Amino acid sequence: MFMEPNFQVETAHDQDAYNNMVTAHYMLHEKNSIKSLYALAVVLALCVWWIAAGGNYTSIRALGSGITTLAVVLLLVPYVDRFAARQVCHRLLDRVVKAAKKNKFYGIPTRYRFYDDKLDASDSAGSVETPYSQVTDLVETERYFLVFLKSGQCVLARKTDFTVGEAADFKDFLTRACGRDMRFFEMPKRNGR
Repeated sequence: MFMEPNFQVETAHDQDAYNNMVTAHYMLHEKNSIKSLYALAVVLALCVWWIAAGGNYTSIRALGSGITTLAVVLLLVPYVDRFAARQVCHRLLDRVVKAAKKNKFYGIPTRYRFYDDKLDASDSAGSVETPYSQVTDLVETERYFLVFLKSGQCVLARKTDFTVGEAADFKDFLTRACGRDMRFFEMPKRNGR
């Protein structure tokens, strides 16, 4: 008996899709906490204070150097964090796109069907059914819904590619089917865009 899916997305993954996947995955699942950078900033300020003090730990010059270093470093932490994350995401994106092209997955049409109890992904290589219990995270970006699976794979559903159902109703369906809340992730702006 053939069941009609609740939602269906027909898409071909391109650079933009892989960029959304890599950035959301890294920023939400792998990136180190910014707290460690702040702790490093405090240690750096203490080192500058200790060096500047030169044995006289109560001197105004040493205290001023330590406080100034702490203030400057604390102001720079968010910029250093953002720069490092952008560099890592760029390298990861290059690797993912290179692997997708090598394995002939880049730009291949893929159909995702979302049923009441499972999702089905099919392309020219075949079809794979996955129960919603295998979903580890649900993320929404401006242009995509991302469904991260225990297998390490990610379903990328572009909001403009729905052929059955509406993208506006998809979030409620998926959160109910998976029993998880969907997080919204705002993609970082690139080069003023």
